[in-house]
Amino acid sequence: MILITGATGFLGKNMVPALAKYSRLRILARRTSNIEFFQDIPNIEIVFGDIEKNTGIIDGLKNIDMVIHAAARTMGRNYLEYHQTNVIGTLNTVRAMEQAKVKKILLLSSHAACGPSSDKTPLNELARPQPISLYGRTKLAAENIVLKSTLKYIILRPVSVFGPHDMDVLRYVRFITQGISPVSGCGKKYLNLIYVEDLVQSIVQIVKKNEFNNHTYFVNDGMEYELHDILNRIANLLHKKTRQVCIPEPVAMVYGLINDVFLPARKRVVWRDKIRELTQKYWLCSNEKIADEYAFRASFTLDQALRKTMKWYQNKGFLG
Repeated sequence: MILITGATGFLGKNMVPALAKYSRLRILARRTSNIEFFQDIPNIEIVFGDIEKNTGIIDGLKNIDMVIHAAARTMGRNYLEYHQTNVIGTLNTVRAMEQAKVKKILLLSSHAACGPSSDKTPLNELARPQPISLYGRTKLAAENIVLKSTLKYIILRPVSVFGPHDMDVLRYVRFITQGISPVSGCGKKYLNLIYVEDLVQSIVQIVKKNEFNNHTYFVNDGMEYELHDILNRIANLLHKKTRQVCIPEPVAMVYGLINDVFLPARKRVVWRDKIRELTQKYWLCSNEKIADEYAFRASFTLDQALRKTMKWYQNKGFLG
């Protein structure tokens, strides 16, 4: 049986139905979380708890074989907001696992924990982490908590993830529907991507293999993209003509500050910490390790994945 944290988030809503086909699942959720999405999915039980407040974790770990720790804060105004979820929440989860003698953890980290590359040479798992955002720093701290524990682990560092249930990319897509593609920082930017269904399949492969080898893996679709090309593809799928606008980093940071100070999380378009990442030129890493050891291959091309994502947004009425 698998315990999942972060099940009510973007990745979780895609991961849980796929994993429920292979294993019994237990979801650890706050009492304030919306769990309606899971009510008609078989093989799932819900327990209530809060990893930040260290409540309910021990009860959730009863008769559990492994934990998939996907809970994370991706948006924050300051370091403490990220730290409370990404660091304290991970520490509480790991300590509870050690106490309950549950030995296996799959940690969903992020490319941000390692940081961007200095040029077009993709980073590999041996690269020295140099995170440039508060989010990245706290995800690296979470990795180190797992590394220093007594647990058997696998750490996944997905690159930029997109797909159904993703509200962060939706914020940007809405700009495109209005005929504008704002880009933080000037010049060409290169990055890797992973469609959420492909990321989920990598997780399923790891769970089914069930060999926790204390390794870290980058996860992407094996392709390198240029940001302006991605924006053009989205605009074409939506049948929109857009103007791409370069926003200098200082101006973007002021806009992020306004969002941070005056807007609640659900209304923020972008935030200062995210702009630190968006202004970088190279977010490139190698997926060779996971491809070699797990025979992982992405099933969707970029165009197929973008088409499915835009269709989901449209079907949900998010694009007007």
